[in-house]
Amino acid sequence: MKKITLFFHGLGYEDFFQAYVKIYDQNNNIIFNGVTCSGKIKVSLELNKVYRIFAHSCGKIINTVFYVKGDYCCYNFCFNRVMSNKKNTVTLLLTDYYYNLPIEKGEIILG
Repeated sequence: MKKITLFFHGLGYEDFFQAYVKIYDQNNNIIFNGVTCSGKIKVSLELNKVYRIFAHSCGKIINTVFYVKGDYCCYNFCFNRVMSNKKNTVTLLLTDYYYNLPIEKGEIILG
């Protein structure tokens, strides 16, 4: 088990709003069910395992899987960076790595 910090971005101005988060293991058992504090949570998870995370806040949803590696101590999830289209394609809005600013004309459409 390793202590992991999960950061949730896009919760409003300086992450004012909080997210309701559920983390499931590979057997679909709930590992964590709670609310973020200042846009983050700390949980103890097993290394080299896949977990599914479901989070929602202000009508925005994150529903994805992530893999816990031994050399990572934090993971970032963004509410406003992934949008779904009606054509089963996903549009990702690109941001600058260092300043988290949106890149003009920075769209990748997958699908």
